[in-house]
Amino acid sequence: MRWLAVLLLVACGGAPKHARDSGGDGPDPFVDKASKPKSFTVSIKGEGRPVIFIPGLGCPGAMWDATVDHLSGVEAHVLTLAGFAGTKPVKPPLAATVRKELVRYIRSHHLDKPIVVGHSMGGFIAYSLAASTPDLLGGVIVVDAGPALADNDLETAKSLRNMWAQAGDDELPEQVRAAYSSMTTDPKRIAPYLDAIAKSDRQTMGDAIFELVTTSVADKVNQITAPLLLVLADGGYQGMYKQQVAAVPHHEVVVLPHTRHFVFFDDPAGWYRVVDKFLADHPAS
Repeated sequence: MRWLAVLLLVACGGAPKHARDSGGDGPDPFVDKASKPKSFTVSIKGEGRPVIFIPGLGCPGAMWDATVDHLSGVEAHVLTLAGFAGTKPVKPPLAATVRKELVRYIRSHHLDKPIVVGHSMGGFIAYSLAASTPDLLGGVIVVDAGPALADNDLETAKSLRNMWAQAGDDELPEQVRAAYSSMTTDPKRIAPYLDAIAKSDRQTMGDAIFELVTTSVADKVNQITAPLLLVLADGGYQGMYKQQVAAVPHHEVVVLPHTRHFVFFDDPAGWYRVVDKFLADHPAS
């Protein structure tokens, strides 16, 4: 199924070579702690160094629970994006709005050089955030995602948007099960989250896919000054992702053997090892 391969790339964040640029923020967003973000909800756990977790397309923040429980000495800010996993949707473009509201969130909550961890669509948002506000972050960890998706045109984007936005009540759970179960070496690992993903707003899913297919920050990654760790699945997109991040001044790429897209489910020990090392190598200032 060609759409499944495209969805995997889209879920990783990306765009065609001719896609529009995401643009900058312009003036700094108005900082107001009383103003709650509309494009995501946040669960905060722990104390210490701030670490922001952004899940992928349709996924609940609970996907990060095991990672948060593993880490010590961090204040985890775990996001669930609007319209995903049963949360209230907002108008598109979702990824661009999340990026802008995250800037406001970080500044209004006085988070000092937070680490941003993003998987899939969350990884794309992390690239965009780090490139547009390079002095804001202390580090970036991207999981199996790139800043651009190659060789998909506008018609593909429209087709994917329609496939998800127009899915029937019975079709959406089946689409979710087929797509997401294929992204881990053992479908049992992701099974507990499938019902939540299937509660995502269908239009939001479609619009988010369309936005990611038609948006690129590939030509902006050279502006990322924070150290970047790219953790890749052991799949066929390694070469493309490595090439896309080559211009990041301070970056490291780690491939976890025998893993698929949800690498933290397929090799939790390997995932914890590389995250722990990154945090130790880049301590809070």
